[in-house]
Amino acid sequence: MKDINLVFQEIDKHEERLKYAIDKIKNWDELNIEIFSDPEKVETIDAFLFRFSKMQDTMGEKLFPLILEILGEEVRNKPFIDILNRLEQLEFLPSANKWKELRKIRNLITHTYPWEQEVLIGELKQAIEASKEMIKIYKRIKEKIKPYLQ
Repeated sequence: MKDINLVFQEIDKHEERLKYAIDKIKNWDELNIEIFSDPEKVETIDAFLFRFSKMQDTMGEKLFPLILEILGEEVRNKPFIDILNRLEQLEFLPSANKWKELRKIRNLITHTYPWEQEVLIGELKQAIEASKEMIKIYKRIKEKIKPYLQ
């Protein structure tokens, strides 16, 4: 079994850098297509998108199955939707559908073409809100698993 503390360290790093990018974005006057002409802003957006995706991937691929393993559940060969549903039943996730929505936003934004700037702005706003939700879910999981790690 993987060490959950190593997984937490990895996610914590993504969260820290994700929040840093969000703070930078929030200091801009507004999100509009002009931001794409500023290389530093584009770099910040790229960093945000990377960390948003990485945090989500790490939670889904490493943390979620590990939580179930720690609880003595069988996760090998279990479809991801079953893992989400079980985490919801155990109240580690507010809902499996909420996680699927977060995933959908991630997939949308990573498959938007660079020249679709108006679309990207809308998706970026959605992703910023979604990242707040993802961080809340992560904090909840971290708190809820503590008694099982003693």
